[in-house]
Amino acid sequence: MRASSPRDETTHCPVCFFRREICVCPILPVVSAKTEIWILRHVREAVRPANTGRLVALAMPGARVVSCGGGERIGGGRRVFETLPLTGTWLLWPDGPGLPADPLRCDAPLRIAVIDATWHQARRLYRQTPCLHQLPKLALPAPETSRQRLRKQRRPDGMSTIEAVAAALSLLEGKASARPLEILYDEVVRRSRALRWGEKKS
Repeated sequence: MRASSPRDETTHCPVCFFRREICVCPILPVVSAKTEIWILRHVREAVRPANTGRLVALAMPGARVVSCGGGERIGGGRRVFETLPLTGTWLLWPDGPGLPADPLRCDAPLRIAVIDATWHQARRLYRQTPCLHQLPKLALPAPETSRQRLRKQRRPDGMSTIEAVAAALSLLEGKASARPLEILYDEVVRRSRALRWGEKKS
């Protein structure tokens, strides 16, 4: 697929996909977590420079990215989920029950699956993928309204993939585990705004 490189490597970094002026590769943290992270990335997100699922995969060596969506025509059919273990996997989804009262219970998440897509794409992908219906759902607290973002969110509980993963890690493993991802995202937004609007870089 086209996900292996950005559209123009002369202007964009081939690793993080951001413009070379604001490449974040030198500041990528290495985030280790007990909870496995599976990023179910819609194929249309794969080449977007603003895709934050890519940042999660770059910062978390243990994270897995599964391409999905788009139908069989471009290789994104339901078969891609055959590798996703169902036992112990929870799906980040807005209508979930939240975290169990005791995170150490045996039925607490061993791994988290997050759909990396627009809300419209995510709903369609969920509807068309029966195996996702079998997963327990984990809802996250509403994100900070004061945080600047790369994309405008149309839902009050909407957030980017990196924000969602950070919020899940904060719930499951504590705020210290999530902090490097939060810092990375805030810096990416700061650099992107500085490039777009000419805001002063510090």
